[in-house]
Amino acid sequence: MSTDATPLRRRHPPRNPAHFLSPRRRAMSSTPYDRQTSFALQSAENPKDQIPGNIFDAEFNAVKLAMDDTQQNLSLIQDDDGALKRGSVGRAQFDSSVTIGFAAPSQWASGVLYTADVNTVFYNSIFYIANTTHTSGVGFEADKWDEIADFTAAAAISDGSITSSKLADGAVAGNKLADGVVANSKLATGAVSTNKVADQAITNPKIADAAVSFTKLAPDANQVIPAGALMPYAGGAAPTGWLLCNGQSLLRTDYPSLFVAIGSTYGAADGTHFTLPDMRGRIPAGVDGGANRLTSSFFGATAALGATGGYESHTLTTAQLASHSHANTLNDLGHVHSGALNTGAFFGSPGGATNVAGNATTNTGSSTTGITITNASAGGGGAHNNVQPTIVLNYIIKAH
Repeated sequence: MSTDATPLRRRHPPRNPAHFLSPRRRAMSSTPYDRQTSFALQSAENPKDQIPGNIFDAEFNAVKLAMDDTQQNLSLIQDDDGALKRGSVGRAQFDSSVTIGFAAPSQWASGVLYTADVNTVFYNSIFYIANTTHTSGVGFEADKWDEIADFTAAAAISDGSITSSKLADGAVAGNKLADGVVANSKLATGAVSTNKVADQAITNPKIADAAVSFTKLAPDANQVIPAGALMPYAGGAAPTGWLLCNGQSLLRTDYPSLFVAIGSTYGAADGTHFTLPDMRGRIPAGVDGGANRLTSSFFGATAALGATGGYESHTLTTAQLASHSHANTLNDLGHVHSGALNTGAFFGSPGGATNVAGNATTNTGSSTTGITITNASAGGGGAHNNVQPTIVLNYIIKAH
């Protein structure tokens, strides 16, 4: 190669050697390939000279740098299988005109501002996204929503499939339940016990109307009002789960909890029945238990559980009257007695001495004194009222 060859012309000065470090040690680069030498110009100016090797090295290093940068950048956005790497594209990579995703769904409600392509709702088991920004009215406006999915035919939860064993303690929390989602048919009998429900989780909006019947509650719910509890009731007919206390006979197998509570204390027609307390025209009193406030002398029976006594009215006997006296009126009229005198017994013969001999007698006529005593009778001998001021109500007893 000629020693007087014209040096190759460089379009840029040589790069810092640090630029050629492994791309793994550098941040992501976006520098494009930068040519170092014009080989066409070099050949034109020096047609007989060999191109120096250092010129090629510099050029190939520039190419390698650009290729390494490209490979490094691709590895950040592309997996080995050529698919776009997960997480490589975020909201910031999209133009502001592009809408990504939508808000978490909620139950549709009136009077709510819904944003197009953002807000989603559940309505009648269908999942919708708003296609128009609007404030909802009284009724659901289907033309302002696009359907995403229809769950009306879905049977994700079969009737009675949610049993106590399927629920972890405290699992039923308010944020897990959409309004009105707890329906009676979804709950197995006795499934919902207190330890399965998080504190304050099941609020009124979460429970569909008439969803939770008494049979769906665990046995500890009976402790609120146990079977056999008695109370006055102003209604004419007993509510569900209660019976009127009219002394009726019931089958023990129909009301096992009630029979366990009261047994045959109030009577039994036979070995398969038991009788309810008969509260018609009666008021309750506590078992005396030796307090001597309700004794058999006055109650009419021993005041044990189930005993009855007392009367609506009572007729007093002489012994029950208070000690007393009566005022009397005495009227004594004046009177006289008449008599006859036998004079022959006193005088002798005339003209001689006077002799008195024999008995002289006087007879008086009969007469009455005229005295009267008036002692007027009182009372009619009838029974007296024995009823305290009273309002008449029904008594009902808890049946289960």
